[in-house]
Amino acid sequence: MNLLGRTAVPLNLLDLDQRWSWLPVFRIDDTPDLIPPWQLTETDNPVVALDTPRPDFNGALVQFLIGLLQTAFAPQDEDEWLERFHYPPSPDALKAAFARYQDAFNLDGDGPRFMQDYDPLSAQKPLPITALLIDTAGSATHFIKNLPQQGISPAWAAIALYTLQTNAPAGGVGHRTSLRGGGPLTTLVVAAPKDGKRPATLWQTLWLNVLAASHFNSEHQRPEDIFPWLAPTRTSEKSSKTEITTRLQVNPLQMFWGMPRRIRLDFDSVGNGECGLSGAPCETLVRQYRCKNYGVNYNGAWLHTLSPHSHETGGDILPMHPKGAINYRHWLGLVQKNTDKKIQRAPAATTQRFLHEQLHLEGLRFRLWAFGYDMDNMKPRCWYEATFPLYALPETTRGLFEAIVKNLIDAAGLLLGNLKSCLKDAWFSDGDKRRTGADLGFIDAAFWSDTENAFYRLLEQLKTAPGDDESRQKIYLDWHGTLNRYTLEQFDRYANTAQIAEQNPRRIAAARKNLMRFNYKKDIKLLLDIPIKPVKA
Repeated sequence: MNLLGRTAVPLNLLDLDQRWSWLPVFRIDDTPDLIPPWQLTETDNPVVALDTPRPDFNGALVQFLIGLLQTAFAPQDEDEWLERFHYPPSPDALKAAFARYQDAFNLDGDGPRFMQDYDPLSAQKPLPITALLIDTAGSATHFIKNLPQQGISPAWAAIALYTLQTNAPAGGVGHRTSLRGGGPLTTLVVAAPKDGKRPATLWQTLWLNVLAASHFNSEHQRPEDIFPWLAPTRTSEKSSKTEITTRLQVNPLQMFWGMPRRIRLDFDSVGNGECGLSGAPCETLVRQYRCKNYGVNYNGAWLHTLSPHSHETGGDILPMHPKGAINYRHWLGLVQKNTDKKIQRAPAATTQRFLHEQLHLEGLRFRLWAFGYDMDNMKPRCWYEATFPLYALPETTRGLFEAIVKNLIDAAGLLLGNLKSCLKDAWFSDGDKRRTGADLGFIDAAFWSDTENAFYRLLEQLKTAPGDDESRQKIYLDWHGTLNRYTLEQFDRYANTAQIAEQNPRRIAAARKNLMRFNYKKDIKLLLDIPIKPVKA
């Protein structure tokens, strides 16, 4: 029998005595397995990936493991970090490090429970366990309508609970969002061997996103300062002494263990059978939970180490959130710093650290994995994820490389703006009220997707010699030609899509002529640093 949902009191997620192997992983030979977290570094048939049925679970679980390592096994300095990257600790070493925090990871039992309110919340009405799932709360679709009766295993309930607390969207009066707001954008550095013959281990993925212990120095060293469920909740009723919780009031490691929602899983009314998420047979199925509003209200500049942040002049430093598909337009802010008018954007702390250390990690290639929910207040619009290449460049040329990349992306934005403006000119006469409300989101999405391969092809050329003037000019010309052709093709595709009665050939011709002219205007020439002569219509 698959023991993913087997109960033993208490169910402890660190599983130091190996009674409850629950962590779903893939090993290098593609076989799935269930292990305790301290077995991550086994060398025989090593672990290479997580094995979850949902992408948001995958994203949350990798953050759980990074947070566990950052809390219990952080390196003292970069030298120790580098040594552990090349020579991972033994499972026994991890087990010994995790043992210090064993009491914080009980999922059930009479004492404090992992990610759950200190109070039993007995007076609260129970909710179906499906309400823990961000994308299915309140839904009754064909795929999930039977889950409230069916239930899920304790392991998947724990993962769903951590996923919700990490991504918590707005949930009504007093139901707080996550420490980074609803549906935060997370970016992780991931590795793969350059020869492509052997996948990176899960340990490498996790360790690339762990910082030195000094990054989390704090005077608050009580266990409950890190794990908020070990003490009565810092509730956030208006005018209470704990209405807000800042980084200075608790240990900054709490960024990995934030508990904005007051939740208690119900282990008194359980069932058995097949888990509603995995289909595996389970001796215990969690069917419901209780919740109460006014949980921890995180406030201020927490600067989560796994998220990029933006700072508007005169405003707060805020974590970034996905809005639409993640693609190369997000390079500025996710991979490199960017200042745009009054807003400064900076990559996650782990990304910035990596860019200064990567030259010491020979034989590997690296990418940035970005993911998160695009939220519309309480409702998720979509889960997005993407990867970006990360280049090993010396500090002497990185600045020039980044300046050129910014010019390429800024120029793309200008030509996209030209396309949308000229399409409106083709579709609508002056003064037509529909012009203002026209939704051209599909044009944006197609533009960034369709030109992405060309962008990365040019970056591969650029990284070899960003300081070579001839190569740089060739790249600029190539990019402008790609964008110019694309915008004209898309204009021709969509300009005649208006109702026949509303088509105006003269207006369309004038708009196309303007597009050709706008694509060669001065600001684009200055960005691309080349003398471009306008093409005659």
